[in-house]
Amino acid sequence: CVVFHTRDVLNLAVDAFATQHQLSIRRNTHRSPQLHAKKSELTDWVIAGLEDKNESITSSDPIKAGEGDSLPLNGLAIGKVRIFASESADDDGDNNMQYNDDELIPIRLLAARNGWGSGVHPTTRLCLEWICDNTRDGDILLDYGCGSGILSIASIHMGASRCIGVDVEAEALVTAERNFELNGFSADGRFQGLHTREVLPYEVCPPRGASLCVANILIGQLVRPSMVAAITTNLEDGGLLCLSGIRPGEVDSLKVAYNDSFDWLDEQYAELSATETVGSIESYGFDCGIWARLVGKKRACDDASFVEQMSELAVS
Repeated sequence: CVVFHTRDVLNLAVDAFATQHQLSIRRNTHRSPQLHAKKSELTDWVIAGLEDKNESITSSDPIKAGEGDSLPLNGLAIGKVRIFASESADDDGDNNMQYNDDELIPIRLLAARNGWGSGVHPTTRLCLEWICDNTRDGDILLDYGCGSGILSIASIHMGASRCIGVDVEAEALVTAERNFELNGFSADGRFQGLHTREVLPYEVCPPRGASLCVANILIGQLVRPSMVAAITTNLEDGGLLCLSGIRPGEVDSLKVAYNDSFDWLDEQYAELSATETVGSIESYGFDCGIWARLVGKKRACDDASFVEQMSELAVS
């Protein structure tokens, strides 16, 4: 006869729950998204009037994700994750894809009116690979131009404690929030969505700032003084900045915009073409060319003149 103490029973229950949770993630169990299962935590004025009961910003599909991108039925493997459309068949269904035993973490994405980023564009792939390689336990990610939220979701899986997603498009913030819910992170408060008009110097993640920032945005926005200030002041000293959405020929101009605050990590610079990116040409119908990734480390600088300089840039 075996006697179990109360603590033993509790430990067994906890272990069983943890095991089942990991199996659920690894086997990528099929789920039908409940698009309005919880009230949005976005600021009221950001989402006011965006949709009504007859027209949702997001929808589910077995193949389509992001802004109409087509994903393979067996998912898109990038770094340490595998990206699926929200209604892609699970591995226990009739279409057995034989991916349940690999080590890649599944991420599901809704189709959306506005919510760019599914992994089929070279810049998204460059940023995803960087997130998978550089996120450490407890990191805080500032995801500037978050789109679908794909980079934030990946960072949580890699160990980040929370993410702040910023976007100028309110619909993208809604999409990102719902994708977090779809991937099982709806109730833990690890995603905060902010409109760019809500971003103030030193106020996004006080008191130190985020430990990582990724900004996958076109060069015209990245070099704007207000964006340079918003990113720089909300990243901690020693924090890493990953910039993409740029062409190789635009790298020098981008460096000039951020040179006052960052040392560039040349070993993390990368380029990727559409022809090397699975699903890119199939989704867009044309070759979108070669794109680049630039990574820097923020130098320590907290003197009064720097604070004044950043404050002036923020309103310019």
